[in-house]
Amino acid sequence: MAANTGRTVTKWYRFGVDDSGSTAREIPIDSLSPVGFVYEETDLTAYQDAVKGYLTNHPDCPIDITGPWDNSIAVGFAASAATPTLSGSHTVLAGIVGGNTPLALAVHIGVRHYWETGEPVFGVVTASATTGYLCTKYSFDGEKYSARFVPYPGAIPAWGTAIIG
Repeated sequence: MAANTGRTVTKWYRFGVDDSGSTAREIPIDSLSPVGFVYEETDLTAYQDAVKGYLTNHPDCPIDITGPWDNSIAVGFAASAATPTLSGSHTVLAGIVGGNTPLALAVHIGVRHYWETGEPVFGVVTASATTGYLCTKYSFDGEKYSARFVPYPGAIPAWGTAIIG
C-alpha cells in the first residue's frame, strides 16, 4: 500500500516504546492523549493594555495512554504496513516505569490503514543517552492499565515519518 492522505481514526494508531532492554515494542492502547507541543503562556499584560498579551515559554509534550492489561510475551515491533504484533502491556511497562534511561517512543498515525513509512509519527524514534522519553506512571485498575510518558531533559520530540527503531 502507498502512504495515504486524508482523515483517519484511532484504530489505525500504533504506540511503540522501548522495553527495559532498549528493544522497540508495540503495546495495545485504547486511548491516547493529544500528542504534540503545549506551550506555557507567560502573561505580559500591563495595566494600560486593552487586551491581555502573552509570550510563549518552554513547551511540554507528555503522552498519556490507557489500554487492556496484558502479560503476554514481548515481541518485536511490526514492519511498515504490517498488522501490529502486540506485546503484553504489563510485560513492557512494568520494566520501564520509574527508570531514568531515555526510551524511544513513537505514536504512529496510520491514515485509513495500518501505519506505513511516509505517514505521520510523533515522538523520539531513536533514543540515546541524552534524548528520549521516561515512563513516570504505570497503574492498573483491575481491567485496564494507565501510563504516562514525559520527555527526558533536553529531548526534543518531533513530527516525522520514520518507524521506531
